[in-house]
Amino acid sequence: MRITGPSNPFQSPFRLKVLLAVAISMLLFPTAAFAKRAAPHPVPPVIWHGIEYRAPLDHMGHVQAFDQASGRLLWDSTVYHVLIVPWCEEDVQWVFVSSMQIQDGKLLVRNEKGESFELDLKTGRVAGQIPWFALAIGALVAVVAFIVWIRKGQRIETPSA
Repeated sequence: MRITGPSNPFQSPFRLKVLLAVAISMLLFPTAAFAKRAAPHPVPPVIWHGIEYRAPLDHMGHVQAFDQASGRLLWDSTVYHVLIVPWCEEDVQWVFVSSMQIQDGKLLVRNEKGESFELDLKTGRVAGQIPWFALAIGALVAVVAFIVWIRKGQRIETPSA
């Protein structure tokens, strides 16, 4: 039995067209070529002294406290921020809350990266977190100090005769 046709599969015009179509589709639709992130596991709410603490899946890095009797939202705290790199696939960069528990009078929150955060049960403030306005004031002081330093370097004193 004799097999006819080119010995190199890339010499066939049909196979070359199929290979080219697959390569172009992978370039045009890169999200179809890469694996997607699995859905995060829901974190069960923690109930403590009539207050229910939840980690909603639609707000990454947030924890909310609700009064159980009235259902009223007491606070919504951003525990951590996730920096999303725009040229990489977004969903694989997401980091959700993985567990919550009460420990030593604080709400201990862990995320999927293994980071732990302690929240005050009454206010929702993260322990050890610097407020944003303190960072802004620090940046402003640094800019002013830099400008003063540059201006001092531009002054050239000439010797008097």
